[in-house]
Amino acid sequence: MNNSNDIGIAQTIQLRRRAVAKTVLLCILPLVETNAGAQDNQLDTMVVTASRTEQRIMDTAASISVVNSAQIHDGQPEENLSEPLQRVPGIFALNRQNYAQDLLISSRGFGANSTFGSRGIKIFVDGIPGTAADGQGQISHVDLASADHIEVMRGPFSVLYGNSAGGVINVFTENGKPGAEATPYFSVGSYGQVKYGLKVDGEKNNINYVLDDGALHTDGYRDHSNADRKNENAKLVLKFGEDTSVTVVANNVNLSASDPLGLTASQLRSDSRAAGTGALAYDTRKSVDQAQGGLVITQRISDSDSITLTPYYGDRHVIQYLATTFNGVINLDRQYYGMNSKWLHTGEVGSIPLKLVTGIDSNQNKDHRLTFNNSAGQQLVAPTTDQVYDMEARNLDEYMQGELRPTDRLALTAGARQSKTTLSAISENSLPTLGSHDYQAMTGMASAQYYVQENSNVYLSYGSGFDTPTLNQVLYSPAYVNAVPGSVANTGNIGLLAARTQQLEIGSKSEITGVAQVKVALFDAETTNDIVIASSNFGKTGFMNAPKTSRKGMELDAQWQLPYQLQANVAYTLVNATVEQAYTETINTKSVTVNNGNRIPGVPKQGLFAEMVWRKPDKSLEYGVEGRAAGSIAANDLNQAYSSGYGIMNLRAVVRQNIGGWSLSEFARVDNVFDRFYVGSVIVNQAASQFYEGAPGRNWLAGGKATYKF
Repeated sequence: MNNSNDIGIAQTIQLRRRAVAKTVLLCILPLVETNAGAQDNQLDTMVVTASRTEQRIMDTAASISVVNSAQIHDGQPEENLSEPLQRVPGIFALNRQNYAQDLLISSRGFGANSTFGSRGIKIFVDGIPGTAADGQGQISHVDLASADHIEVMRGPFSVLYGNSAGGVINVFTENGKPGAEATPYFSVGSYGQVKYGLKVDGEKNNINYVLDDGALHTDGYRDHSNADRKNENAKLVLKFGEDTSVTVVANNVNLSASDPLGLTASQLRSDSRAAGTGALAYDTRKSVDQAQGGLVITQRISDSDSITLTPYYGDRHVIQYLATTFNGVINLDRQYYGMNSKWLHTGEVGSIPLKLVTGIDSNQNKDHRLTFNNSAGQQLVAPTTDQVYDMEARNLDEYMQGELRPTDRLALTAGARQSKTTLSAISENSLPTLGSHDYQAMTGMASAQYYVQENSNVYLSYGSGFDTPTLNQVLYSPAYVNAVPGSVANTGNIGLLAARTQQLEIGSKSEITGVAQVKVALFDAETTNDIVIASSNFGKTGFMNAPKTSRKGMELDAQWQLPYQLQANVAYTLVNATVEQAYTETINTKSVTVNNGNRIPGVPKQGLFAEMVWRKPDKSLEYGVEGRAAGSIAANDLNQAYSSGYGIMNLRAVVRQNIGGWSLSEFARVDNVFDRFYVGSVIVNQAASQFYEGAPGRNWLAGGKATYKF
């Protein structure tokens, strides 16, 4: 049952529930016709994420979606990964309106209860992992201004990406165009937002390059939520004959952001733009400096074989001020590096076509973690309690995946991965060393896909996966969290078990008369030893293993080409993420029971993105209507606090011109047109009940780009 604080929020939003119906109807009603003059067929899009080699989406027995370049850029803010990911079924990327905290991203309910960074999802940018060896991911270095497309995979196929693979997000930087061109860009919007940058790209004599340098400033929707971010991204592709290519990737991000924290239910009703309790008193904030680089080396050995090597190295320095005195300043320096390899063979077994991929992935991150006391927003040394830990995570995985096509109508895929991940933490002062632990698992998947007709197929997939705890999750023992600060020594929680998941999916993919594509998937995932909160107190969290949780649901992904240059896109998600066996946790030293049937916090039961776009044939003018709706979200394990469902509508327009050597485009958009009040994100299991992060009412953004071709 919801507590009284949350009932007020539900009642407020309940009065506006008709907005959901309006949003859906405006975007869905026109979908009753199709148009013989269809544009690009999205099912012909080539993807690499499912099988690690190029193939059509139609030919994969996996739930995989592609957000293309136009959907990333045309009339879009290009600020956060939450923008393109809202188009993907099964994915919830909740924008906190808070650059000091990472987006809350979940895939079919995996990763929703993460308290720090993304969890349960493997992230790659141009082949370089954005997820560390312990399974914790960061996305602040993703540069949407130079992104070409994003592949997002959910379900059993993702287990072959190893630890933390409830889903895979693969971001690809665009390639340079022939010749050379420069593109300055600029946008301004509500709440003092300014974004600007310069992108240069080109191709000549087997050298292809893209360079982007951009900056973002915002005063913030809420008090104490201002932020400045600078991104630099570079990609250089060198071809040495027909058989060898080397891609050099480098990027850098500098971020400085204030943290407004979450609000209680009463604070949200009083002033949704206010900073939360402790934000001003402790001057909560975060700064990030990250630089990384890598190579993607591809060598064709024969007509049937090729190898790919991906070495990389990066350094990330984070300083974060929390709303607590004791260990309230975290100074973390992380070095991360690795080498991933892949061998691809295409051939035949007898007369049956065979595609085989095998490889070794080795990743490592070394963290030097310091903590200090936070005294009114200033760092204060406290020698008896300050932490000095050298922490390390490393993995060595071997995998193999094969695909057979016995007939034109039938495809069989199977794969296995042997994983070993080691976590360790050594104290460099008088505090106890936390120790080390090895996690090992053999995971695998199998699928069968059958073409009922040439453009319609059904498939069945199964996979087993595992998720180790992150270094943050093994840092504190539950007993230490529950105790009065300084009264109990921290022995850590290094023996926390890895979560094990069995996934089953059945789905279909169809083209309808060449102008509509529909993908539907039903999924069932059962997890044992899921990693959940054991105790939360004094701004710290300890973790434990829950006996059993489950995530079941449905995904719909559809596109239509309609008369009069109209195009429609719909992504719908239904997910039931629940606790299957009760367990006990401790919140603020009080023992409570998380009951069987409770919803996993941070996961909306339903999600909808619907879009209608009109373009002139010459693309000189474009209008778009976006509808977005989400169901209620449980904010804590006890299900005593919720944010209610909502529905909003966004409008956008894009104008394009060619003048001399210049290609110009301008855009304007209005988000939340009907000025609806809603909660954009929640901070799951916040011990002081500061769960809620309010979203902006009606807001606007306008900008333009100017490309000059030399």
